[in-house]
Amino acid sequence: MSKIDKTDIQNVNLIIKETKLKNISRIKIKKNNYEIEITSSNFTSSDSKININEKPIEVKENAIKNENINEENIVKSPMVGVAYLSADPNSSPYVKIGQHVKAGDTLLLIEAMKTFNEIKAPRSGIIKKIEVLNSQPVEFGDTLIIFE
Repeated sequence: MSKIDKTDIQNVNLIIKETKLKNISRIKIKKNNYEIEITSSNFTSSDSKININEKPIEVKENAIKNENINEENIVKSPMVGVAYLSADPNSSPYVKIGQHVKAGDTLLLIEAMKTFNEIKAPRSGIIKKIEVLNSQPVEFGDTLIIFE
């Protein structure tokens, strides 16, 4: 079961900082079995009170078991680092859901120790699901992408 860690708190603080320029009063973030909800009457106010409520999310075991994903259809992280879905923030992502890719095509990048490592498609197929977000920290063995 995941807990909220230092990186999550840094990300929440970054979101709050970024949303001060916009009129956003509620943000909900889901991570594994946890949900963070931030509400405020006005993020732009300096005395605004931010409530972070950590509550477990029910995991639907039957839905996960019924999906039966073949292990060869899962691309897992070969290292610990930060996943990037595009070469830079202004570029379009390497892959999208429903896109057909060939073996060897770049799926995403993982930055580890200031080195960007290309994660390539192990086989040809269609992208069914992208499990990571841009700039999301990943651990060794985390699911990155699922093929059909």
